[in-house]
Amino acid sequence: MTGTRVQVLRDIENWILSPKAKRIFWLTGKAGMGKTAIAHTVCTIAHANKQIMLGGSFFCSRSTGLAAQRDVRCIVPTLAQLLARQSTGFSKALAAELKRDPDILYQQVTEQVEHLLYIPLLAVKKSLVPILFVIDALDECSDRPTSEMASNGESHRIVSDMLEALVNLSNSSVKLPVRFLVTSRPETHIRDTPVSDVAFSSVLQLHTVNKQQVTADIHLYVSRRLFSFPKLRACFTADDVEMLVHLSDGLFIVATTALKYVLDGGIEAAASRFKTLLNSTRDGLSSGAAAPLDHMYGLILADATKVDQIDGDELQAMPQLLASLLSARMTLSVAALADLHGTDRNEVRARLSDLHAVIHVPDNDNEPGLRTLHASFGDYLMSRRPRDTCISGSLGHKMLARGCLRIMAERLHFNMSQSRSSYEPNPKMRPDAISLSLEYACLQWIHHVAAISDSSEFDEEIDGVFRSRFLFWLEVVSLLGNVSRAAAILFFAASTVSWSFSDVATTLMHS
Repeated sequence: MTGTRVQVLRDIENWILSPKAKRIFWLTGKAGMGKTAIAHTVCTIAHANKQIMLGGSFFCSRSTGLAAQRDVRCIVPTLAQLLARQSTGFSKALAAELKRDPDILYQQVTEQVEHLLYIPLLAVKKSLVPILFVIDALDECSDRPTSEMASNGESHRIVSDMLEALVNLSNSSVKLPVRFLVTSRPETHIRDTPVSDVAFSSVLQLHTVNKQQVTADIHLYVSRRLFSFPKLRACFTADDVEMLVHLSDGLFIVATTALKYVLDGGIEAAASRFKTLLNSTRDGLSSGAAAPLDHMYGLILADATKVDQIDGDELQAMPQLLASLLSARMTLSVAALADLHGTDRNEVRARLSDLHAVIHVPDNDNEPGLRTLHASFGDYLMSRRPRDTCISGSLGHKMLARGCLRIMAERLHFNMSQSRSSYEPNPKMRPDAISLSLEYACLQWIHHVAAISDSSEFDEEIDGVFRSRFLFWLEVVSLLGNVSRAAAILFFAASTVSWSFSDVATTLMHS
């Protein structure tokens, strides 16, 4: 839509036209952020701009049902064919390569890049305008494109090989007048190639774009669609626009999916559809309106949990991690989540790496920020997913309750503040002994225990922590500046779990 994504499109156009710019631009972002819409608009801009030659574009897709659109081996031949239609010099050089080796179309992608792009491009190296190639949604070439493809891992390898070959082409000693705009989700097999290295590519992560700017674009889109006709303007208010923008939470796909649902039934039905769009509490999308999103989430989860790629233990660990992530009461780091699960942080990162499209995983293991990208993904996992695969909320609470109690039992000890004397005030700096996982355990354990229908199974573990380590726990809570919450936690515990906290809580209140 005209007037949206202005700065992003301007940055990409400037990159295309700048003689000194890197020859690859990687536009990355989570699912639903509008990467394909941007790529399509860039093609439109380039086609209309006489200072740019749109050499060719390839829009990968798993949803069209066309095998060629998810076969990475079709990308380079398609781009070469499209440029050959526009450039006589390139066409002649390409024909010579095909005559020399007619089977090059069926060779490895590295051979394709060299003989179908690099060598023919040498014939147009003096071009006065940059030649732009656009490859959109490269991550969607991750499926099994043909019966010959042995596995998803094989497809990933071919994608990686092609990207490395394109980087080598763009960094060759002969400076070719080409630009490659590549868009994808931040999948591991793409992030691990040189295309994600700023030394070789210009990189724009859409989730780092100013959120106010994104929200303003979505607001403009929603208001124009809802107020596009006089009859519609009579049905909707500014508050309706604000509500839908808020629910979209920075994701264009939520706004477009919601409006498609509202307007597809015609103007007369739009108002009633808008009401059914929202759930009963008006704080989220209804299940019917979220169906297209659920389809997308299903594809992502299916890719991440393919039985032929991970063993049984990993398959079981995935729902446990997701359940904990959804049940957590504060934002965790990779290290903290691993700690609470009693597993290695590298394993947690590896298991979540295939879900980068829907889960934000910080680059630093110790950086808080691990979260689902949008609330609708959590709703899908816990309620809208097929019944036999839904994740139970109690699973996350059980995992975190057990993790909290284990961490407190193992790590609460005398002098948590590392003070030289009991007469000293709390240190200004947080002691190293208090990790994020220990902080979480001390402050949040009761909420997870209380959320379990039968909490008596934790009585022995609770007794083991608080009968001998109560003062150590209290010291940590004090160091965290939350001593006022200690009594409330204990009184809540006294009314929730079998083990008695009443005397301890009363003493604490009086003191």
